[in-house]
Amino acid sequence: MAMFSDLVKNFSESDFPKARPLDPASVPSLRWGIVGAGDIADVFINTLKKHTKQQVVGIASKTPGKAAALAAKHGVDKTYDSYEQLCAQKDVDVIYIATLPNTHLADSLIAINAGKHLLIEKPSTISKADSKTLYEAAKKANVFAMEAMWSRYLPQADMMRQMLDRGLLGKIELIQADFGQDARDVARLWLPGASIVQDMGIYPIAFTESILGLPKKITATGQLHSPHSEAMASAVFEYESGARAVITTTGYSHVPTRASVSGTEGVLLVDSPFFTPSGLGLREAVFNGKGPNWKDETGVVGHEGLAYQANYLSKYVSEGLLESPLHTHEQTVEIIGIGEEIRRQIGVQL
Repeated sequence: MAMFSDLVKNFSESDFPKARPLDPASVPSLRWGIVGAGDIADVFINTLKKHTKQQVVGIASKTPGKAAALAAKHGVDKTYDSYEQLCAQKDVDVIYIATLPNTHLADSLIAINAGKHLLIEKPSTISKADSKTLYEAAKKANVFAMEAMWSRYLPQADMMRQMLDRGLLGKIELIQADFGQDARDVARLWLPGASIVQDMGIYPIAFTESILGLPKKITATGQLHSPHSEAMASAVFEYESGARAVITTTGYSHVPTRASVSGTEGVLLVDSPFFTPSGLGLREAVFNGKGPNWKDETGVVGHEGLAYQANYLSKYVSEGLLESPLHTHEQTVEIIGIGEEIRRQIGVQL
C-alpha cells in the first residue's frame, strides 16, 4: 500500500477529484423575492438568470425608485415599497435578504413571520446573539434559512472536501487565509453597525471552520477605524488537535486573498480570490514543493458563483430541510461569534 507522501508525490492534474455541482434543472424552480436593491442584489439576480432555473418574481426597496430601476434592468414585473408587502405575496417561495447587515435580523423576521424560506446575505447579523435569534425563529416557524456563505457550495469546495476526506494531506497542522482591500471609499463598510471582520473577515474564518472546526483559543490584534469599527485584524486560532490557523482581514490594504491548508503529507493551495470560483494546487510537504494545479473552467466566474448556493437551497427546501448540511445554523452562529471575539480583543466597543 502506498504511503500518503507517495500519493501526493505522484498526484497529477487528472487525479484531482471531479467536482459535483448540482444540475440546475435537477432542482425545483422556486419563486424568489429580493429584499434590498443594492449591488449584491443586482449581482445575485443576474447570476440566477444566467446559471439557474430559479425565478425572481418581485423586488422590494425602501428607497423610492430603486426597486423599479433594478426590476427594469432584469425584467422583473413586480416591485414593492415595503418588505412586508413583498413577503406577504402568495407567489413568493423564498426571500433573499440583500440589505445591510445591521438590519438583517429585523428584515429576516419579516420574512420568517410571513412563512417564507430565507437566504440571508452574509454576515447573517453582526452579533452572535442576533444570529442565534434569527435562526431559532426560522426553525420555530418551520421555514428553511441559511446564510449566503456561497464559498461552501463552489465546485472547488466539493473537491477540497473529497481530498480532505481521503486524508490526502495527512494531519492538518496549519491553515492560512486572508481577505482585504483598500475599501475606504466604500461607505457601507464604515456605517454605524458595520464591521470589516464580519463582512470580509468572515470568509477566512468560515474557511478555517470548515476544515478544523471551532478553535479552543483565539488571539487577535488589529487596528481601529473608530471606537465602534475596525480597520484591520489578524488572529491566530488554536485547536485541540494542535493545529493552528492564521487569518487576516483589512479594509485599508489590498492583500493576496489566498488560502492554504498545510498537512504532514501535502499542502493544498486555493487560488485568489479563494472564496470565488478559482483553482487549486497540490504541493508536496517539502520546501518549495512541486505539484499539479486545477483551474475552474466552468465559465461561472467571480460573483456569478452565487448561483451555486441558490441551487442547493432549492434542493434542501425540496427535501424538507430547515438548514444547510454544509453550513448549519450552529456553524453560522459560532463563526459570527468568532468574529465578535476578534473585534472584542482588538478593542471595538461592541
